Amino acid sequence: GILLYYVIYVSLTRFFDQWYVAATIIAAVVNWSSNFVLQKFWTFKNKESNWLLWQMISYTGKVLFFIFIFGPSLIYLLVGYLKIFDLLAQIILTLVVSAISYFIDKRIFTNKKTATSP
Repeated sequence: GILLYYVIYVSLTRFFDQWYVAATIIAAVVNWSSNFVLQKFWTFKNKESNWLLWQMISYTGKVLFFIFIFGPSLIYLLVGYLKIFDLLAQIILTLVVSAISYFIDKRIFTNKKTATSP
């Protein structure tokens, strides 16, 4: 997922001259879409389908927050105000979002109601 994110971000900002905030949002939408499947089935090995709708809604809420509020705000702060090079700011954003997201995803996919019992 991360590699896909950076390929899209770098392509948009370097080859298509897109604004770094817009490129962040576009790359994140594609990345988060693939990550739902990876997190559910691979990371947390959750094969249960009974709670799939609840998981999708919860995951989508998290994604919308990170894509449209947290991510663009942090990247704008780092690049626009702190004058950090955009790719370094992306790495910082990735580390922060990945850490927070892991714990949220763990709660979504390993909740006793939504995860398969061992």
